[in-house]
Amino acid sequence: MSLINFLNPKLKPSVECEAVCEDGYSVSNLIADDAEQLQRGFMAFNVTKPPVEIVFDFPKAIDLKVIKLWNSHGALRSTAFEVHGKYEGIWERVAYVRDLAKDVDSLTFCYQSDYNSKSSEQQQPSETVFFFKTAHKMLSNTKSIKLTIRATHKCPPVLRKVQIWGLPARSLDKADRELIKSIWNEITNPYDHAARQEDAGQRSPSRSIPELNQSSTLKIPEEFLDAITWELMIFPTVLPSGKVVDQSTIDKHSEEEAKWGRLPSDPFTGLEFTAHRKAILNLALKARIEKFLMENSEHFKTVPRSLGSSRVRRSKNRHASQFASLTQPHHTHGAYSSLSKSYRSSATATLSSCPEAGATNLIDDSAMAASYHHHLPATSNTSTTTGNSIDQAIQQALQKITRFSQLPLEQPNKPAGCIKCQTPDFAYEIQTCRHLVCRECLVSLTQQEKCICNKTFRSSDVERYHKL
Repeated sequence: MSLINFLNPKLKPSVECEAVCEDGYSVSNLIADDAEQLQRGFMAFNVTKPPVEIVFDFPKAIDLKVIKLWNSHGALRSTAFEVHGKYEGIWERVAYVRDLAKDVDSLTFCYQSDYNSKSSEQQQPSETVFFFKTAHKMLSNTKSIKLTIRATHKCPPVLRKVQIWGLPARSLDKADRELIKSIWNEITNPYDHAARQEDAGQRSPSRSIPELNQSSTLKIPEEFLDAITWELMIFPTVLPSGKVVDQSTIDKHSEEEAKWGRLPSDPFTGLEFTAHRKAILNLALKARIEKFLMENSEHFKTVPRSLGSSRVRRSKNRHASQFASLTQPHHTHGAYSSLSKSYRSSATATLSSCPEAGATNLIDDSAMAASYHHHLPATSNTSTTTGNSIDQAIQQALQKITRFSQLPLEQPNKPAGCIKCQTPDFAYEIQTCRHLVCRECLVSLTQQEKCICNKTFRSSDVERYHKL
């Protein structure tokens, strides 16, 4: 079996380091799922001196075979490392290296029995270090690895990337070992299922339809497939660019755009939706897709259906592009009309439930208005409750809106300067007690590991404080 990189975020590793890190270069970047964070790597604060210890923990025991790390970050580089394994609760050193050459870009720790000299000759800037002979008893069944940066070349400790390769420990249950292997197989071969379909003579878009049998000869018309995801569409929508995609695709695109403060737009052209340029539901194509699904229902058993033209169903599934016209100032009348209609229907239901409102439910606008004014005292509690519910709904909606320009509210209890010397040039915040401190006072407090308020803290509890 091939080796597994147990620092892959899909396998849920964890990492800890007590050293203060530079902003954006925390130790969690070494196991981040985001490619940008993973590329940044780890960098300690510029006044941090080695040694710096980084501890990696794994959910299940592993049989460690290889550790590969990249020791340079631009012009900054670390020159000495130590690897420790835990045996009966005690850390013991299993490998170390000193005085790495300037041209060395990566470092590999492995067993001498697994060393392949031919492959090492092809990688000139890499250096290989062997584990001790006694390392197998600690690394064959371990859940923690400690990596120590012992020296650097006139810079703070840095580490661009780390990989820990191995196999599931033999002490694990067979079910746990098979689970880890299956997860790694999905990571390394995400399109293995599609490759099997192509070998069987099927077209590649069919991989997105799990209900379609591999032995089936059914062909899905290309016009029924999303132009972006290449999946079967349930709500086909025509974009202003002329492309046809599913409504869920536009919703996902709008959510991603909102994270960057942009309005909903066409994924192909980038033009924002307006009242005259927006996505439109293709009812004719939707009807043909529904007919295709019903005629071939034995192949599609879990594909959601949306037959009919219920107004409630359409309103629930309406995407952000169809609300773009409400943001335009010259279309506020239409928004007000829809709100007034909903309020009128709720008021009609309230009046019809009152015994004084009359025996009939079919009343015109004038009669409804007269009954409403006549029974105003009796329905005051209902109107108050309705107003409170509307206010709560508005507050909940405002909390979910992403803001990019609003300044945070001033905290009245936040001191105006350093907690120790009261200087306004503070730059750090102690997370345990939320006190602000300058750099000079932080050095003295870190040695005592105690704030002025007598609360203890570690160096990892200190974060950079940005003043607006």
